[in-house]
Formats: sequence, C-alpha cells, structure tokens
Amino acid sequence: GLLLARQFTAPLRALTDAAHDLADGDVHQVEVRSQDEIGELGQAFNLMAESLAHQETLRRNLMADIAHELRTPLTVIRGDLEALLDGVFEPTPEALASLQEETLMLSRLVDDLRALAQAEAGQLRLERRPTDLADLLRGVVAGFDLQAESQGQTLLLQVSPNLPLVDADPQRVRQIVANLISNALRHAPDSGQVIVEATQQSGVVQISVADDGPGIAPEDLPYVFDRFWQGRKPVGEGADSSSGLGLAIARELVRAHGGRIWVESKVGEWTTFHFTLGESAAA
Repeated sequence: GLLLARQFTAPLRALTDAAHDLADGDVHQVEVRSQDEIGELGQAFNLMAESLAHQETLRRNLMADIAHELRTPLTVIRGDLEALLDGVFEPTPEALASLQEETLMLSRLVDDLRALAQAEAGQLRLERRPTDLADLLRGVVAGFDLQAESQGQTLLLQVSPNLPLVDADPQRVRQIVANLISNALRHAPDSGQVIVEATQQSGVVQISVADDGPGIAPEDLPYVFDRFWQGRKPVGEGADSSSGLGLAIARELVRAHGGRIWVESKVGEWTTFHFTLGESAAA
C-alpha cells in the first residue's frame, strides 16, 4: 500500500517541488507521464511555466531597450554640460537649443513609456463620445501641413461623404492618427506623398495612412508594432526624433477602443497602416 501510494503521489510531489522552485525564481517544467487528471495538471503547469519564462524574457528585453534609449539623450546632455563647464565652448543660443532638444526628446520618451504602460495595464481612461471623424482628421492633417511642405512632401486627406459619427475618445484618436502621419512623413521620400483616408466599412469606420516610402520587408511586418522596432530605419538615426514607441502606443489605443490595427506594405513602393473604430449609436 505504501509503495502504491508513493507511485500515485510522485507526480504531485514533483509538481509541488516545481511550484516551490517557481516561487524562488527557478522556472522549469515537470515530466508528464500520464493522460489522466494529474497529467493534465502537469501539462497546465508546464504551459504556465513556459508563459512565465517568455514574459520574463520580454521584461528583460524591455528593460534593456529602455536603458539603451534613455542612455542616448542623457549621454549627449552630460557631454554638452561638461563641455560648457570646462569652457570647451561658450553657452551660445545654439548650444542651449541643442540641450533643450535632447531634453525634450527625453521627456517625450518618458511620457510615451508612461502612456504605453497605462494602456497595456488596462488603466487608460477613455472619454468616449460621438465624434465627427472628418473634422478631427482635418485638424490633425492641418497640424502637419507645414512639416510636409518644408520637406517637399504632399499630404492629402480623403474622407468619404456622409461619414457616420464614431464612438471614441477624440484626444486619443488624434494621438493615433498623429503617430501614423508622423511615422509616414519620416519614411516618405522628399517630394513623396502621404494620404490619409477615412471610409465606412460595414458598421465600422476605417482610417488608413499611406506613404510611398521604402516599404517594409515581409519578415518585419509581424514586429512593426513592437516597442523600439527598428526595421525600416533605426530609431534615433539622423533627424528622427521618434521615441520608437509611437506604433506600439497606437496599437494599444486602438485596442482600448475595441478596434483593430494592421499594416500592409510592398517593398520599394508603399506602406499603409489601417485601423478601425466603431460607429456611434448617435449616428
């Protein structure tokens, strides 16, 4: 009887030991030898352990990415301040403007990280109301007209007639569209074209932002909305002041609205980002 009892309880003891190891930070799986209820429990434990290991890897990668992105502006600010203190160069308006630009970039990164953390934790508050998307898009596009003109680019808005109201938080929708337009203008070539379009699609309104830039390689498409994605152009290269979080934030904001967001692209020709918002009952 004792021998049989030990054989029956051996898988449970293995699960108990693995659970204690998990509590101590040692994540590993248990061997599953049966297909009964205890075997199903072991399989469930292994799935949980695998998920925890994956989340821990993502957390470590995120912390490494954040440290890297924070280090760049901080290094520039520290170097410039030390040069000013040592008298290497004078505190001219140009030098102070450079410091201010790096400080603003650091501030944007911190704000973006906070917004992304709130969205992923489900703590982002949305103030939904019936929203005229056509007026909202006209306002956002107008805010980028000067930038597009200075870069020799064409920024167009195409809105379907009789577009219904959408149930959305206007401020957050502006943030989504602004992120997508800013991203498109960065990647569209000089004298290129960016088109913002809104159409009605069977119960939802679809907004699209297209550019005629270099496109995205098919193997990069699944990672476009990841934090600090660096597929088309490394974050921080040249005049790009993006925090590398714009698309990740856009995805979480669309999800918070109950919509979906995706991207289509052809290498060397174009890229189009789409997202949907539900129609308002007031429509």
